[in-house]
Amino acid sequence: MVRSLLTAGVDTTVHGLAAVLYAFAGHPDQWRALRERPQSARIAFDEAVRWQSPVQTFFPTATTEVRIAGTVIPEGGKILMFLGAANRAPARWTDPDRFDLSRDLSGHVGFGMGLHQCVGQHVARLEAEALLTALARRVDRIELAGTARRHPNNTLRAWHSVPVRVHPVG
Repeated sequence: MVRSLLTAGVDTTVHGLAAVLYAFAGHPDQWRALRERPQSARIAFDEAVRWQSPVQTFFPTATTEVRIAGTVIPEGGKILMFLGAANRAPARWTDPDRFDLSRDLSGHVGFGMGLHQCVGQHVARLEAEALLTALARRVDRIELAGTARRHPNNTLRAWHSVPVRVHPVG
């Protein structure tokens, strides 16, 4: 369990934190909203994880034969789930491409769902809450200081770099 906590959640946490800083750099109104309500830091992180979905795909194995949307998946068959697509599905999310701290985030699958949820999600949320709460007290503005670059990866929506400039309060 400890090994899972220390290794499995690293990518989601690192890329989720990069995503939330990228989001705030591009959405100053949402940064102001967080500064006004620093207790919504976890909501901000969850919205960034929904909006960018650091883990894009997941490959569970069917334990029994199951029918999904008219297709039979045999026992032992692999299922490719697109978490990023689910987190942007217009049937579920109003204006899904918008980063919005006022959104109801129940049901986002950025950390998986059910039996297949991230064991380190609570640690990731605590880390993000600590970082964002401290920044909200000390930083007036976050802006991009260059071009954010993605790191190509088949499973992760990863960042090579997200250069930001922070402007301290006062």
